[in-house]
Amino acid sequence: MSRRFFIALFCLPACALLLSAPAGTTVHSKDKPSLTVKVDCSKKESVGDALGQNQTAESLVVEVSGLCHENVVVRRDRVTLRGADPGVDGIEAVDNEDINDAVVWARGVHHLSIENLKLTGGFSGLLATEANVGSIVLNNCRLEGNAAYGAQLQTSLVEAHGTTFDTNGNINAALFGTSRLQCSDCTLADPQGAGPLGTLRLNLLAFGGHALFDHSALTNGGIQNTDAAFLSVTDSTVEGPAPNGQSLNTGGAVVSFVRVQVRGAMRFTQHSNGELLGVTQTPVAGGPTNVVEDDAFVRVGDAPPASGGPPSLPSSLRAFTLRNFANLSLLQTSQVVGNLSCGMGANAFCQTPTNVTGASTCGLCVKP
Repeated sequence: MSRRFFIALFCLPACALLLSAPAGTTVHSKDKPSLTVKVDCSKKESVGDALGQNQTAESLVVEVSGLCHENVVVRRDRVTLRGADPGVDGIEAVDNEDINDAVVWARGVHHLSIENLKLTGGFSGLLATEANVGSIVLNNCRLEGNAAYGAQLQTSLVEAHGTTFDTNGNINAALFGTSRLQCSDCTLADPQGAGPLGTLRLNLLAFGGHALFDHSALTNGGIQNTDAAFLSVTDSTVEGPAPNGQSLNTGGAVVSFVRVQVRGAMRFTQHSNGELLGVTQTPVAGGPTNVVEDDAFVRVGDAPPASGGPPSLPSSLRAFTLRNFANLSLLQTSQVVGNLSCGMGANAFCQTPTNVTGASTCGLCVKP
């Protein structure tokens, strides 16, 4: 048998596969194609059908145009749900009574990407369960107008970029268990306080897990993190519910704010540990003061600039009340604008006592 004839016989199956592959299909070495499927919602086409009818694809891209009316469940890996404009493209749930009635429910999946889509009308916009290897990525999405949650993560990892969570019934983003939400250039705003969870009104609830925000705005809604949760906010804005609501309520958790503008009071309790570096706080008329209690500890200090060299950026925070063996350290050039009030075994250390503009009753912050 000639060498040329042998090569021709060897290549015949692969060549036949390439010739028979549909347009837009990429054939991989294991003969498992990557597919792109178009769903036109105006023609009553379905994202769920596109997922169900293409289960053998190694990876699947579903391009959505218009607003589809359905609840979508994603059970497989390597899926991209993609629109062109979240103002017009998206998915609106038809059911929203139960926790499972999410617009998109990601069940144990890895490497799911949702791009340029609006998720609205469900109990949650996104429900992610056991998606804890790899991650779910949200790019330029809008999770809005859902009955209870914008996003609800249960032992899942989500990374969001340029995404908006707003006008959801109770909580814009919620983390449970070992979940992680990483948000860059995101907006969380205007939870309604009128949903299945009653009057609860939060931009973020972290009941365990990790929440990390940078260059983001969390406005007109509180933050609550408990149960050993870790919250990191950098180069962002945090505002409590208007007109004078609390911005942060943390119990038994860790909080790091670096170069953050805060409107509304903060409360640290139940052994919480807080680090506030380069944080400025706007006074709220009639609102509560900052509270540190129940063996919590808060460190207030300067932050390095976001880029370049010195000078560092001092914190400027409102008055603090410390009680029940809590502690606070005021360091470097940072200020407390108002009083430091210590009681019931609490204390505060001031590197420079005159950086407290009001009175101090704390034994380690004796003003001259």
